[in-house]
Amino acid sequence: AILVAALAVATPALADFNDKKPITATVTGATPSGYPRTMVEGLNAVVRDAYPGSSVSFKPNSPGGGVLAIAEGQADFTATATGTEVKLANEGEFPFKAPLKGKFSLAMQLYDNQYIHFLMTKEWADQNGIRSWADIAAKKPRMRLAINRPDNPQTTIGGPYEVMKAYGFTINDIEKWGGSYVLGNSAIGLAAITDGKADVFMNARNLGDSLIKDIASKRDLLWIDGDQATVQKAADTFNFKADMVEKGTYPFMEKDYPTVRMWVALLAGNHVSEETVYKYVKAVAENEARVQAIGGSHKTAFTRAKMPTNPANLPLHPGAARYYKEA
Repeated sequence: AILVAALAVATPALADFNDKKPITATVTGATPSGYPRTMVEGLNAVVRDAYPGSSVSFKPNSPGGGVLAIAEGQADFTATATGTEVKLANEGEFPFKAPLKGKFSLAMQLYDNQYIHFLMTKEWADQNGIRSWADIAAKKPRMRLAINRPDNPQTTIGGPYEVMKAYGFTINDIEKWGGSYVLGNSAIGLAAITDGKADVFMNARNLGDSLIKDIASKRDLLWIDGDQATVQKAADTFNFKADMVEKGTYPFMEKDYPTVRMWVALLAGNHVSEETVYKYVKAVAENEARVQAIGGSHKTAFTRAKMPTNPANLPLHPGAARYYKEA
C-alpha cells in the first residue's frame, strides 16, 4: 500500500484540458498587412471562439523575427516559420546572432504549398540568350534582380540562394556581373517587373497568382528552366521539396518547370504552457473547414491529418504531442 501511494505521488494524473477555460497567447511572425496577417487573425479567431474569453492576439513581425520572439519569450507562437528559419535559428546563422536550439518546438504544420516563383522577362531572356539556370551560370548576364531582403531568409537564403549555389554561382555574383537588386517583398518585386525596373523575379507567390497573370498580359514573361534533381539538391538544405509547376499554370508556361516547394509551420516557444499549446492546436484541428475558409494556401493545403507533419524533425511541444496522441 505504501508503494502504491508513493507511485501515485511520483506520477500524478495529467491535468484535464478538455474544458472551455480561456487561454492567453500572442501569435507573431506575420507582417502588418497581406495574407500572412489574414491567416494569423483567422486562426486566432477560431481559437477565441473555441475558448470564449481567450485573449489571443497578433503581434506583427517577420518570419525570422517571429522565431527569435518566441525563443526569447516575447511572443508565444510564430505562424510563418519554414525549414529555413528553423535550421538557421537552431545553428545561430544569419540573420540570427546566436543558436536558439532548445528554445522552440513544433505545434503544427500549416501548409506545404509555398512555391518560389523564378520568373524573367522574355525581352531580357532573348537579349541574353537565357532560358535556364544553366544558361545564367554559363553566360553571367547583367540582371536587375527583384528579390527579398536576406533578413527574410525563407524567400532568399532558403530558396533562390541555394538554387544559385546548386548551379555554381552565388547571389554575390549578380553584382560582379554588373547587375543590381530590387530588394523587397513580392509586391515590390512584381511592381519593378511591371515598371521595367527589374528583369528577373525570385520570390514566393501562390500558384496561379492573379497579379502575375495580369502582368504577363502586358509584359511577356518566362519561367527559368532547370533540372528537378539539381533543384532538389538545393531544396534538401532546408528540408524542402523540388516540385514541378504544371504546364498552363500561367499562360506563358508551355511545359512543366521545377521550383522549390516550401512548408510553413506554427512554432511555439518552450516557455508556453502545455495547456495553451494543447488548446490552440485542438481548436485548429477540430475546425478544419473553417481554417480552410481562411483562403490562400490554407484553402488547398491545410488538413487536420497533415498537422503533425515534421520535415525538420523538430521536437514536438508537449501540448501538441499530447493532443496528437489523444486524437
